[in-house]
Amino acid sequence: MNCFNKKNLLAIVIFLVMVNYGYSQVKVSEFIQESKIASPESNKLYFVDFWATWCVPCITAKEHLKVLQNQFPNDFYVVSLSSENPLKVERFLKKKPNDLAVAIDYNKETFSKYNVNVLPAGVLFNANGKVLWEGGAPDLKKEMVARFLRQQTARTSLSSFFNVVSIEDETLNEYIPTEVMEVKSLQSGFEELSVVDNDHYLKISGSLKSILGYLAKIYKNQIVIAEDLDTNYEVYFKKPLNTNENLAFKLITELKLSVDRKYDEGEGISFTIDTPKFWDTNQIDWGTNNSKYLIGDSQIQGDNVSLKDIAYQLAYVLDMPVIFPDDSDVILGLHDWDFHYKFFQLMQTDLEDNYGIKAEKKTISYPVYHIQKKAP
Repeated sequence: MNCFNKKNLLAIVIFLVMVNYGYSQVKVSEFIQESKIASPESNKLYFVDFWATWCVPCITAKEHLKVLQNQFPNDFYVVSLSSENPLKVERFLKKKPNDLAVAIDYNKETFSKYNVNVLPAGVLFNANGKVLWEGGAPDLKKEMVARFLRQQTARTSLSSFFNVVSIEDETLNEYIPTEVMEVKSLQSGFEELSVVDNDHYLKISGSLKSILGYLAKIYKNQIVIAEDLDTNYEVYFKKPLNTNENLAFKLITELKLSVDRKYDEGEGISFTIDTPKFWDTNQIDWGTNNSKYLIGDSQIQGDNVSLKDIAYQLAYVLDMPVIFPDDSDVILGLHDWDFHYKFFQLMQTDLEDNYGIKAEKKTISYPVYHIQKKAP
């Protein structure tokens, strides 16, 4: 009987500790900064703001969340969570500082756990880790936060609520591919492209369309693929890579698919380069195994990347195709980049003055690649 009572007492104590003080609910790799507004000691609510440096609406969402954080500094704590490289986020924050806490989800485990497919997004938790609300971050209103706060009694600290597992710890069990290319079909996940590019391998996760776009450096609307084929994959390419090999075509072949190139017309950007005056690779140095791009709300920077890479990034931020000369020496050489893209005339000036690139927005003819099953 005494033993039974002791076991019950221990269970009750553990339950009370969990209810009143919480426990690690959300996994992050590291905190870039703590909140400059809220206290990390004891809060009833925690809000995870999923964002990315390339996501322009996320910046507006942060302004809204900053107002909420100022209104509830003692009971409510906002953490902006990015899955990007920490160095990229830190450089972005230097140009675009904010007062909210910022953390990194390096392997996208938390993004995947809460099925984050569209940014900006957010999840509101109570101190015990129960999800109270999910939705677009700008849709979280003052009245909603106030109502949830009235309903909650338990509190917990920032350090108790978040489980910080460093990137170094995560990479202790890092998988290293043994084959030249390894392809794994993902039964669940999200379409947002994830790229890990280090000394050992290139790992790309996401929808087939986004993976092929990244490998071929082709804008998404230039790839047509049936919905039943556009499932999620995780693809490894073991290094060193064969620079003469078309990795996109290699993947298409591995999946027993075929590609048919056609042409379409529409609005786009045309690059003309008569006398290139590209930067060398000594203008920007972010070190090895770090992000090669920094895309802010008006500026694109690139460290040691080709014109083809930059055109690919520009096509996505402008949401239109970008075509360029078919000259491998011009488009594949590695350079550093830093230019404006938000206002077209300013972008034209930057590209022509700094790199000798004449950019025109007009109706262009561009290739469209149709991915389909091979005929039997």
